[in-house]
Amino acid sequence: MAALLPLIAFIFLFRIFYRPNVCWRTAVLLAALAWGVLVVLITEVLSLFHLLAWGGLALSWGLIDAALIGYGIRSVQQPAPPTQVEADIKLTPFLTLLLGGVILIIAAIGVIALIAPPNNLDSMTYHLGRVVHWIQNRSVDHYPTGIIRQLYPGPWAGFAITHLQVLSGGDRFANLIQWFSMVGSLIGVSLIAKRLGADSRGQILASVVCATIPMGILQGSSTQTDYVVSFWLVCFAYFVLQTIQAKMSSAHTPKLGVSLGLAILAKGTAYLYAFPFGVWLVLSGFKRLGWKLWKPLLFMGIIALILNIGQYLRNFALFGSFLGDSGQDLEAFGVRIFISNLIRNLALHVSTPVRSINLQIIGGVNFLHQLIGVDPSDPRITSPAGQNFDLHSLINHEDLAGNPIHLLLIVASAICFLALRKKLRKRQQFFIATYFMVTLAAFSLFCLLIIWSPWRSRLHLPVFVLASAFIGVVLSHFFRTKAANAIAVGLIGLSFIWVCFNETRPLILNSQIVEAGRVENIFNQSRVDQYFASNPDLKPFYVDAAHFIESQACPNIGLSLGGNTWEYPFWALLNNQAKPKLRLEHINIDNASSAKYDSKAYQDFTPCMLVVSGVATVKDEELAALNHVYLRAWSEGPISIFLNHPISNLRP
Repeated sequence: MAALLPLIAFIFLFRIFYRPNVCWRTAVLLAALAWGVLVVLITEVLSLFHLLAWGGLALSWGLIDAALIGYGIRSVQQPAPPTQVEADIKLTPFLTLLLGGVILIIAAIGVIALIAPPNNLDSMTYHLGRVVHWIQNRSVDHYPTGIIRQLYPGPWAGFAITHLQVLSGGDRFANLIQWFSMVGSLIGVSLIAKRLGADSRGQILASVVCATIPMGILQGSSTQTDYVVSFWLVCFAYFVLQTIQAKMSSAHTPKLGVSLGLAILAKGTAYLYAFPFGVWLVLSGFKRLGWKLWKPLLFMGIIALILNIGQYLRNFALFGSFLGDSGQDLEAFGVRIFISNLIRNLALHVSTPVRSINLQIIGGVNFLHQLIGVDPSDPRITSPAGQNFDLHSLINHEDLAGNPIHLLLIVASAICFLALRKKLRKRQQFFIATYFMVTLAAFSLFCLLIIWSPWRSRLHLPVFVLASAFIGVVLSHFFRTKAANAIAVGLIGLSFIWVCFNETRPLILNSQIVEAGRVENIFNQSRVDQYFASNPDLKPFYVDAAHFIESQACPNIGLSLGGNTWEYPFWALLNNQAKPKLRLEHINIDNASSAKYDSKAYQDFTPCMLVVSGVATVKDEELAALNHVYLRAWSEGPISIFLNHPISNLRP
């Protein structure tokens, strides 16, 4: 199967980096960095020539695999790395049991990722919406779209999904990018804990804490991007620590540049979360190297820039900005606004399934806001427009879940470290304290600059992942063994609430057992049903619309969609990848991407049908588009379909 070609490349990259003087965990991170770079280079180069298709991808990965296999054969005479667990990891029966629990969690999430289709709101709207347009266009160049979020956000996860989707002919493996990122993050935080002075137990405890983050469990089987950026940030944080502890050795500069570049390319939150770690690196480097620090910093920056230059140029050409316009910036600033954002973001992680309890928490938040003189629903600091401060009770949904126990562990670990830190050597105290403060600074920077919304808890995932290393170190050093062991076992046990009862991809069941008396899970629901798990009411409209579209034998379909419309289900239901002659393009656009109509690719596009949803014209009986008139032919719920009127050609 062609979809295995990228995996083969990763395996051989791991074998190359796994040398006698490099532990297997570090080799995993290095192989991932190299693989991530290959994804970027292949995507960008093929896109230049509009060859981002099965042939181009299969040939590219095939040649890379052949080169890596050839390199492996040449080095077969070299001494093989030790096959046993690295010397500094000593597994007791209890630690083996903990690792077994982590593996069980990962395996269960992997099963969900493979069986369930992508189905969260953002994926249906723009994560996968952009992927199918890239596949159709054979390029990641920006295109005209009514869903502008398909263009400017960090595209790395989309690049990787595109490779798998093209090579496999469908979205069966799309969720695995987040799953692999979760696995990599568990490995990475154990290495960070090791750098912070944790023994075998502390490193494994760090992985346990990370593996049991509720938001991480829910996202680990999805096509969201928060675990992807978390993994690259973990790599960056680890190599920052490694570089500082190696007295700013220039040998680590490429690793820093690649991990930072991939993090930025994955998601814009990386700018905020990576910045404090970058400041730590600069301050430590200046202390040791002085002004000579500019050389490795420049090298690191150039590497990160090269990885992002394609997306930067695309954004700048269309938006006049390298980053595009996310619309997530605060419109008011100040100490009181920062405190408000801090309180409201933390409140998202103490939400409960009981509405009456949540109302008490909301009351407490409102009281604190009265003390600081800020309206918690101020539209300048609250998104979307008209949103009031609130807490949702659906704690098993990947867009809303909080991490209450892990938040409590962060607070308890911080208190414990402050009280007992003198038991450690000063050097270890320094690194643990600085790492924790830098992680807190990352979260604070987020609260300082990003507008609040009820769905922000998922964007906090990188902070909880990074904090797992700190918690693991503190649990192993300062908590009584029995207490720390009980916490670890409790975390693993409780984690199966989110593993088994994921609202949109349930392994066993979800809230439908209460609301409708039905047992719904990924095994007894059709793939089509699961696409609409986040909004089941939409399914009949999309299914009927797809049937009508197929009945018309129309090869060119115009899409007039609002910014939050579910676009991907149209492609999935029409099985567009199996019908290359079917072309879907956005029309009647009033945003910056309309400039793309000027390119030659759209000169010959004349739709014989318009699919309209989420825009005001959905109620009209007649629409004009691209110098043609279209009459309403079908309508159900939020979707209307218009057909080209044969005698109303408006062309001169």
